[in-house]
Amino acid sequence: MGQQRVGTAPKREWLYDTGALEQTSTNTETAVVGSGVDARAWRSLCATIYNADEVHTVQWSVYGANASDYSDEVAVQALTDVGPLAAGTYSTTQAPYAYYRIKIHSKVDDAHGACTVYVVLKP
Repeated sequence: MGQQRVGTAPKREWLYDTGALEQTSTNTETAVVGSGVDARAWRSLCATIYNADEVHTVQWSVYGANASDYSDEVAVQALTDVGPLAAGTYSTTQAPYAYYRIKIHSKVDDAHGACTVYVVLKP
């Protein structure tokens, strides 16, 4: 989705929104395609996941890095369960890393969940 202007006149602010990123979990922890963001120009970050599966629990984690290829990434949120038809959020008001991305994982092998992830950055 990219940068967009939100708010009402006369006060407006810019934000960055990845839009809805849909991906099915796998047996291994896998980065959600499109969830990688460059947070250097922003101060706060909020990531949300929704598990649309009615039966299976998925796990998600948030990683931060200072290298754009994520070679130095660290988990800023360890794998956390998201139950069937449930949501989870992660937020930080002073993003300490330059780059962030979301990874998902099936809690039980071969019991995959359909997830929707959103990442929003604000000044």
